Amino acid sequence: MACKGSGVQIPSAPLLIMKKFLNETKELLLSQGIIAILAIIQVRVVATNLGPEIYGNIGVYLGFIGISFRLLSSRNSDLVLINFNETNKNFLNSALKFEVLLGSFSLFFVLSIFYLYYQFIPTYLWLYFLSRILLNFLEVFKGVYTHLGNMKIYSLLESSSNILRFILVVSFVLNQPTIESFFYALGIHQLIVSLIVFLVLRKNNIAKGEQISFIEYVKLCKNNFYKIRTDQAVGLIPIHLDVVIIGYFANYYSAGIYRIAKKLVDPINSIIVAFSPWILNKINNEKKYNFKNLTTNILIPTSVVIVSSYYFFGKKLIEIIAGNGFVNSYTPMLILLIGYISYYLTFWTRHFLLLNNLILKHTKGRIINLGIFITTSPLLISNYGFNGIAIAISFSILVQKIYELSVYFKNKNIENNI
Repeated sequence: MACKGSGVQIPSAPLLIMKKFLNETKELLLSQGIIAILAIIQVRVVATNLGPEIYGNIGVYLGFIGISFRLLSSRNSDLVLINFNETNKNFLNSALKFEVLLGSFSLFFVLSIFYLYYQFIPTYLWLYFLSRILLNFLEVFKGVYTHLGNMKIYSLLESSSNILRFILVVSFVLNQPTIESFFYALGIHQLIVSLIVFLVLRKNNIAKGEQISFIEYVKLCKNNFYKIRTDQAVGLIPIHLDVVIIGYFANYYSAGIYRIAKKLVDPINSIIVAFSPWILNKINNEKKYNFKNLTTNILIPTSVVIVSSYYFFGKKLIEIIAGNGFVNSYTPMLILLIGYISYYLTFWTRHFLLLNNLILKHTKGRIINLGIFITTSPLLISNYGFNGIAIAISFSILVQKIYELSVYFKNKNIENNI
């Protein structure tokens, strides 16, 4: 609003909030922007060179592998963040050992799943399986640098990792367009990133005080670990097994069409990932953070732009990125967009619940999500194919976020308990 008679323009409150927000998150947004762009280009290269069926087959494999490893390790960065508030001792070495142990259990899970489902394990997957254990170091890195509020280093490593993955995947697939090349590229990427993360953590270990033993660290983690793991476990099936489920109830072609639709709305997740460490740091340091300003001045305006872009330019985007063989991805993409936007507008509820010792409420929301997904997806896929699973995903997300919002409004005046 302008100050009358002064000749000086004073920015309005929403503009000031937006300016401050962009200043504080610019590194994260730049990092995730690069990641999203590279991911889209990578999708084009892989999808057009391998085709819908092989692309769908990759999605099914990644679904099994993702749920096996993320079951024990997803969001362990939150565990590290909470541990900083519960001890002043140096737990870095123990945290890294803990992640290797969890990764080893995950390897056992994924091998069991492949033997049960396929009765064999393709040789080209072994490098990817083994290197995935070490990639768990990334969760420790994220927790440490979220605690420090060092978004610059956090963003630099995230963007560098994704640039490296892009270069490896694209070069391998273009040189030899096979599923083997794709997974060899991912395996090499994971080995390199794991080594870089390990060296960065060791070199910049700021907690150089008294060391905490591995057993002490396990005891320190025990209570919060179970809460976070329960919360993540019930959320993994819709996230990682949606492609597997449509591959089972329909075919690999339908899985490929759906996977392109999902990949094209994934940039919304990239924005959420960019905002997450920033909002965690804010809630951790400000007892009464104003989520209304965030939603009204930032999330709602940007969501309008996002939805409009997908609606008007979605078909052209699919043609440019994946080719005419994937034109049927437009409708499931718009259906998924409903769920993703509802999550985007309320992504902060999860972080509020985590840092106010209400993570089990988020778990309950995910159980509701999972229940709806499991009961509706088989019927919807049978009747509507890839559109059906998109409906199941979006409806499940919508109901979960409505529940989480109701919990937030009941508890928004509580003090942070960390």
